[in-house]
Amino acid sequence: MKRSRLGVMLVLAMALLVSACAGNSGNQGDEKPTNGGDNQEVIKLKFWGAVPEENGPKQAVDNWNAANPDIQVEYVRFVNDEAGNTKLETALLANGEIDLFINYRMDKLVKRVQAGMAEPLDDYIAADGFDLNDQFGENSIVKMEDKSYYIPAIILNDFVSINKSMLDAAGLPIPSEWTWDDYVSYASKLTQGEGNDKVWGSYVNGAQPKIFEYMEKAVKTELGPNALYNAEGGSNFDHEAFKKYLDVMYQMEREDKSQPPYAEAKMSKMEGSRMFLNSQVAMNWVGTASLRDIKNLESFPHDFVTAFAPPPKMTEASTYLGGGTGYLDYVTINSKSKSKDAAWKFMKWYVTEGNEPLIAGGRVPAWKHADQDKVAELILGDNAEALFDIDSFKAVVFGVSDYVVDTKFDKYPEIQVIVDEEGERALIGDQTTADSAANMKQRADALLEQ
Repeated sequence: MKRSRLGVMLVLAMALLVSACAGNSGNQGDEKPTNGGDNQEVIKLKFWGAVPEENGPKQAVDNWNAANPDIQVEYVRFVNDEAGNTKLETALLANGEIDLFINYRMDKLVKRVQAGMAEPLDDYIAADGFDLNDQFGENSIVKMEDKSYYIPAIILNDFVSINKSMLDAAGLPIPSEWTWDDYVSYASKLTQGEGNDKVWGSYVNGAQPKIFEYMEKAVKTELGPNALYNAEGGSNFDHEAFKKYLDVMYQMEREDKSQPPYAEAKMSKMEGSRMFLNSQVAMNWVGTASLRDIKNLESFPHDFVTAFAPPPKMTEASTYLGGGTGYLDYVTINSKSKSKDAAWKFMKWYVTEGNEPLIAGGRVPAWKHADQDKVAELILGDNAEALFDIDSFKAVVFGVSDYVVDTKFDKYPEIQVIVDEEGERALIGDQTTADSAANMKQRADALLEQ
């Protein structure tokens, strides 16, 4: 009897063992979880981005994880500099290190697509009937080899911040559309005082003096996408817009003395946002990320209202009003991800409703169905009416319907160096603006011919 019971127990044990092995064999390595309560397989995704997690990404991921126990996402931060981007690309080459990642420059994204690091999204988009034009706009995605590799999460808005108290004292209205000639006139009228008490009318710079970055943004209002290149494959620096920008900077810095001289600003590492909030500068060309500083009264106490104007156009006839703005935070799926279906599901959520926790840090959603009033409320904060001219803010953030999207980046980093070197020589008076533009053309063309 004992032997009989023992035999039955052995048969049952063997049956259970075979059943367990069979059950496990169907779940080896991919992304579709079983629907079985405690035995459900959890897909784990790694999502790389450059925004500090405390500025919204952690909350976004926590929101997703709470609602999706079967797909859990881990946010990994990398620093958006050359070393950080190299670290990202190294990890992309390793199987299983990254499932999704965000690109912060189109030239970096193009390089990664060409290297096979990004997964085409067209099949996912078609399968879900995900209407990109309706969700993000007709020009939101630049196709590469007739394929879609990314979706933009945000719109990067550039604008001119203006001290409204100084504007009112000078009897000047908030510009809704203006040219660089108008800007020069405003800068001159807003400049006052001398020496340590001087208030500069303008400072077209961010954390440090930059020539290429702001020149490229300025000429795009006139030339549109791929402003650096002509149709023949050479550079575009013989277009009058490039010399015009240098002329404007030179006039404000060396003739009107309404903007800090380039050499002085570079040597003393002047920071535009800090000077603006210290009432040392009346106008400063910045972006939505700078709004964090304006709201931070503890670090930057001030008692004036900040008004906003769009980036100046090169001429009255300039048609690209969004020269200083555009789509950004290009979200992509790693071509080597082992969980692409799950990655797409998270990605689609993140670029629509999911990145709401990042809005307060100045990241305006690219999603067209985001509530604009709510976006403005989140960005401007609880003290909005005391700190901001809300109507002018909404005009510059939501007033551009068509953004400039570049598709060409031949020798882009090298051309940037050329522009900074030749532009600096013009602004310090070492050569004329005409010579600087001509040298940019000659050097860039020689580079592009290689």
